[in-house]
Amino acid sequence: MSSIDLKALNIFLNSPVSQDMIHKLVVTTLQVLPCEDSKLQSPSNSSSKDKALPSLMTFITKLVRYTNVYTGTLMATLVYLNKLKTKLPKNAHGLPCTRHRILLSCLILSSKFHNDSSPKNIHWANYTDGLFNVKDINLMERQLLFLLNWDLKVSNEDMIAHLGRFLNPIKEDLIKSAKMRKFLQKQQQQQQQRQLQQQHQQTPRMSRSSSNSSTLSLHYRQSSTSSISTASSVDSSMESSPTSKLHSPSHSHILYENKVDPMIEFTALSEERKLNRMLQELNSTTHY
Repeated sequence: MSSIDLKALNIFLNSPVSQDMIHKLVVTTLQVLPCEDSKLQSPSNSSSKDKALPSLMTFITKLVRYTNVYTGTLMATLVYLNKLKTKLPKNAHGLPCTRHRILLSCLILSSKFHNDSSPKNIHWANYTDGLFNVKDINLMERQLLFLLNWDLKVSNEDMIAHLGRFLNPIKEDLIKSAKMRKFLQKQQQQQQQRQLQQQHQQTPRMSRSSSNSSTLSLHYRQSSTSSISTASSVDSSMESSPTSKLHSPSHSHILYENKVDPMIEFTALSEERKLNRMLQELNSTTHY
């Protein structure tokens, strides 16, 4: 028993009761033991109950509708039916209503064993639409317990062994979904790897572009410094050449401001001559 079997069994037991499940129960009940056909019986040998005996399909469908039974409880009757088939003698032969009794007693014991609360036998008698009374139900319940030796346990292995027809499609779907998940995970991983590779490829390009921009900025700085040096050289050349000073408007303004009134300049020259004469006279007196 693998984990996928348990998952499939869990999914199946949580699903609603279907017509295929009821059909499986009917087929299994028909295989338990051979019974007389009610149609072949003579009217003298048949009772009023046998004449109104419904088919197994109709009988179990009504029971499922009346009891609203769970899927696990209903399908556990398969295990009881197969166990009963091995317990009965090979020459066993039943009446037309024997299969109805077997199926009903298996369902009653499964409901009582696998659920905390279950309908009472008087309710089960009502669910049969008058086909069986309470005494009949009590008797068939005791007979089945005796035949099964009071062993009503149903394991997961038993359910998986008897429900292969229902579990195989579920297991196939689980396997497909698991493969699909693996495929999607691989695609996700590949996409993430591609994104990482693209990021790794883009980072050196960015560094190269940044280095190029730095070199360009250096070139721009060199050109600016060269322009400054050329400007300083021009200034120095302007300072060194006197002609440029004379011809510049600032120097011409200075020369214009240095011009003196001629009268003041004449008086200054005359005073300078007088001073020179006085100095000469003093020098001549000192020699004598």
